[in-house]
Amino acid sequence: MVNKKTLLMCLRFIVSFGLLATLLWIMRKDIGNIGSILKNCNKAFLIIALVINIAPTILMGLRLKLLLKGQKIFMGMKDSVYLTFIGFFFNNFLPTAIGGDIAKAYYASKKTNNKLGSYAAVLSDRLFGFIATMFIAVIGLVFIGRTLNNNALFYSILIIFIASSAITFFLFNRKAGDQTFSGTGVINKIKGKIYQLYSAINLYRNHKLLMTRIVLLSILMQGCAIVSIYFFVLSIGGSIPLLKLFLIIPLVWAVSMVPSINGLGVREGAFVYFLKGDMGTERAFAISLLWLGVIILYSIAGGILHLVYPVKVKKLSRDDF
Repeated sequence: MVNKKTLLMCLRFIVSFGLLATLLWIMRKDIGNIGSILKNCNKAFLIIALVINIAPTILMGLRLKLLLKGQKIFMGMKDSVYLTFIGFFFNNFLPTAIGGDIAKAYYASKKTNNKLGSYAAVLSDRLFGFIATMFIAVIGLVFIGRTLNNNALFYSILIIFIASSAITFFLFNRKAGDQTFSGTGVINKIKGKIYQLYSAINLYRNHKLLMTRIVLLSILMQGCAIVSIYFFVLSIGGSIPLLKLFLIIPLVWAVSMVPSINGLGVREGAFVYFLKGDMGTERAFAISLLWLGVIILYSIAGGILHLVYPVKVKKLSRDDF
């Protein structure tokens, strides 16, 4: 009998590769032109885009470092950045075995007794990234949502944002969690495990300065990534105002959260859908391929680091706040 986990993974493969195959089929007559666009791109702008795109990865490492610090786990910046790369590798190349978040949490707790804190930090890292993306996406919808002529998309993202805000409120509201996980019975042990993780995440509410840093880092990460995409656009001769990209790209990322293999297929389709009006279908698809190339490049780097670099984590007892 096929278990639920296997069924969900199969569904993700179908969504990702089904959408990607459909997109390639629709654009089959334009493949030659797309290849020509990529081949003749401005190498200077391309290099600038790649250099700028290093910043979000470093900032992701810093965000993870600060969140681990909030759990009394003190990690060097180098190790936290390397953990981020390893997360890329597991997210994109080993989706059926272990997720990138679980891999990061595992290595963060490998040489420490604070396994719970490590998982709480990594889950919080994903949560803050998700909230920041949805926040900027909603701002984008406020400015350009009505011009999309797609009410279903408009309300879907809005609902996701409201749901994510509710989850955030729940995780950082002690009273709500105490009421939810209280009680006795057969499933009380399971509740106890979940409550321990919830309590660890909930600790961040006591560190207002840390929370402020995390929010600002998340916004800065988004900005760097969008500027990087802007230079990708310039490299292939596209033309779109940078401000408009700040409104559109978060929508691409929001749509990419549809269950799939790390957004594969969904993300490329979203790039084409949102950018084709400003630069045409061919250039929009070329941008999606350039971004996919960055993801693959970072994932390969993470795989190499996973093989050759021993992650070192040291747990201290002092409170550094």
